[in-house]
Amino acid sequence: MEPTTDRIGYLNGQWMPHQEMRIGIDDSGFRQAITAVERLRTYGGRIFSLEAHLRRWEWTTEKLGIRGLPDGDEITSLLSQLLATNQELIDRQGDIGVTMFSTPGEIGSASPTIGLHLNLLNHERIARHQREGQPLIISDVQQPATTCWPRSIKTRARVHYYLADRFAEEHRLGSLGVLLDQDGSITETSTSNIAVVRRGEIQSPPSDRVLSGVTQLITEIIADELGIPWVKAPVQIEQLLMADEVLLMGTDGGIWFANSVSNQAIAEGLAGPVYTRIRNEFVSMTGGETHSRHDVT
Repeated sequence: MEPTTDRIGYLNGQWMPHQEMRIGIDDSGFRQAITAVERLRTYGGRIFSLEAHLRRWEWTTEKLGIRGLPDGDEITSLLSQLLATNQELIDRQGDIGVTMFSTPGEIGSASPTIGLHLNLLNHERIARHQREGQPLIISDVQQPATTCWPRSIKTRARVHYYLADRFAEEHRLGSLGVLLDQDGSITETSTSNIAVVRRGEIQSPPSDRVLSGVTQLITEIIADELGIPWVKAPVQIEQLLMADEVLLMGTDGGIWFANSVSNQAIAEGLAGPVYTRIRNEFVSMTGGETHSRHDVT
């Protein structure tokens, strides 16, 4: 398709305007919320950590039993076409988010549903959170038990995230809700993995208790290169409240920090030294926020 200033997406072999993308009421993604999803974004016009995202996509679709999907090379080609088709829009908007999703298809069908589309990034809000931090509110919402589905997969079954954020917004506008585990430890938010910093050491929940975050993976690599120790172990509420720093990591926002937890300031609400070091390395790695090249390889 020709480049356009309107968003164009891909759904089941067809390119179409974003606002016309639909799945039917008999699709298992609607009927039963069986939907694999992968959120990506560009830095400098280039999709960030594509291989890691594709590995998580394959893990998720395998666990959900979604068959007959394009392979990694085909998806990479579709992503290239998605960016090229929307080139004029991306040039105007700067770096952009990408969502791909799949369901097993309509009930009784052997053909899966698959779609790719762009989502606009609020660069001003992202920059503000990186500069000034974001408040967290510890919610009363628990993660579904790991016997339901692996927490490391990424799906659209997100009622628990929605309820946690509703709880948070009732207590403080602009905050994220922190979900709890069955043992009372903290897990993650709807848009980020969480790690606490105490006396120069980073600690985050065990990998099997949270989403397998690609941005956290990159953050762990950066921390290792900087010689900052990182431990995976349950993080209790008291540890979160008493942290020297709280790191937040997610696809859209990259790396940012929590300036307060349940209205209790963390490090007087300011960015800490561990966050600053890691953030600087992340910016150096990604090459900035708002360029517009379109290479996904």
